[in-house]
Amino acid sequence: MIKIVHTADTHLGYRQYQSDIRKQDFFDSFAYVTKSAVELNADAVVHAGDLFDSRNPSLEDLVATIAILQPLKTAGIPFLGIVGNHEGKQNTQWLDLFEGMGLAKRLSEKPHIISKDDVSAFVYGMDNLSHPRLSAFDFSVFEAEKAGIGDAENSNTSATNEPIHTYNLLVLHQLLSPVLPMQPMCCDDFLDNIPIPFDAVLLGDNHKYECVKYKDCWATYPGSTERCSASEDENRSFNLLTLDENELSITRYMIPTRDFVTVSVPYGGDQSDYLKTVYAKIDEYSQKIPDAVVFVELLGLKKTLISISEIEEYVLEKGALVVKVGDRRDRYDEEPERLSNITFQDPDDVVNQTIRTLNLTGAGFLLDNIVRSKEISKSSVDEESENSLKAYLESVDFSEESRRENHIRPENFIQPETKTKAESEMEKEIKTEQKKEPEKEKTQEKEQKEKDKEKKPGQKPKQYTLGDMFG
Repeated sequence: MIKIVHTADTHLGYRQYQSDIRKQDFFDSFAYVTKSAVELNADAVVHAGDLFDSRNPSLEDLVATIAILQPLKTAGIPFLGIVGNHEGKQNTQWLDLFEGMGLAKRLSEKPHIISKDDVSAFVYGMDNLSHPRLSAFDFSVFEAEKAGIGDAENSNTSATNEPIHTYNLLVLHQLLSPVLPMQPMCCDDFLDNIPIPFDAVLLGDNHKYECVKYKDCWATYPGSTERCSASEDENRSFNLLTLDENELSITRYMIPTRDFVTVSVPYGGDQSDYLKTVYAKIDEYSQKIPDAVVFVELLGLKKTLISISEIEEYVLEKGALVVKVGDRRDRYDEEPERLSNITFQDPDDVVNQTIRTLNLTGAGFLLDNIVRSKEISKSSVDEESENSLKAYLESVDFSEESRRENHIRPENFIQPETKTKAESEMEKEIKTEQKKEPEKEKTQEKEQKEKDKEKKPGQKPKQYTLGDMFG
């Protein structure tokens, strides 16, 4: 029998609500999973992506992570992982660093094989893949190997040379339907294209626990190991997969985490002393508040101004770690027509209009275009900016005449199809003003020359005294 712990979305390094204690909570939850794996005598720990919350974790975060992984190495339990969307770097990944230290194994199209007690598990993995890149991915790179001894490096061999039963497992960091409804990507996008019959897909990215059977294949999310937002109210967990000669089973194990407490204060009709009503409702949760993350929701009609800071201080005095107050009361009751007059403008149009009013250089417009481009990934912005600026500077003529004739034009850097009618009119005004500038300069020069001619030769400017100025 083979036992595999499946976890994901640990988001190490996340300093939630700017709290150092909450940051440590994320490390503690992950440590609980690895400790449980040792206690359960697991044969492997599979991490389905987003080990870190950022692609640039601090040195302290890396040291803390190494300390958590070390007990697994000591116990001979391989840590198998893939790269999620939060931590992905352009080239070398953090998993590669840990693999070089003997602490982890980065899964790929070649299986990591675990063999024990006449059962083998072939574990494959794919890093997070965006939907546009899916159609271009070559799934034929996956290797369908036969079960046996020595088929892969770091395999755990059994006492017999021919395992009775084999299981194929695929590890992904994706949001997939039908496990999650209304997703653009589906389990079939992988199961139909990879030439391997999988028994289970071990998923990450979704922070809520899910486990379904789809086309004779299990698909499961263990959920995140800590609550990453107020909406994640259910208990955190990890999975334990048990593989024997008869079946593959999945058991959910709970992770003890810090409590999130939500206090909802509805509108009660009389708003003359609403703050006391809020405090009374908070008092009902006095037993749950100490050391918890507390959310106070103000509901109903907004007819009274309330000091949010006073409510926060009141909850903190009761021992809460973090307090967040949300005023969700409706501002207008008897004037619903005022809400119907609100209109929304496209954010890109607003930004483009504002950009055109700024006195930016050509390089400035170029950088703005790169930063806001949907075609350039965040990890490529620095490199793209540097290369584009070099090319731009090499093409610019810095002479005075060239700068006057080739005045910076925003339309050279912002795509025409994003322009609105108002923007087009603004551009016409800018061009008109630019054409007038040389004419104004010539007029001023002519006027100055005429003034100079009116002066008599040798005539000295009149000298003024303090008496002339103040007398």
